[in-house]
Amino acid sequence: MDEIKQALNDDQLEEVAGGAGTDEIHNLKNFVTKKVCNVIHYDETACLTLRKTPGGTIIQGIGWQNGDNILVHKTYKEQGWYFAYKNGKYGYVNPNNVA
Repeated sequence: MDEIKQALNDDQLEEVAGGAGTDEIHNLKNFVTKKVCNVIHYDETACLTLRKTPGGTIIQGIGWQNGDNILVHKTYKEQGWYFAYKNGKYGYVNPNNVA
């Protein structure tokens, strides 16, 4: 039986390795670094929180303080909220606290 051999391009290699299938919303290549700002500190626990939905439930253990770098999607937003990433988690952050 004859086999047809063909070189794989980078995208095909990534797919075979299990890296493909990442949609463009979750692809970290589409995220940019911004700064956290305007977080009002009522106490030491005050921070910008990552949420499951815009204005929704807080994802525990994920937050930023004023001056911290934050990764946000460069084009995707939902209801005006930035789509953000930290420590393997994706969610939404209030755009009023990101510059």
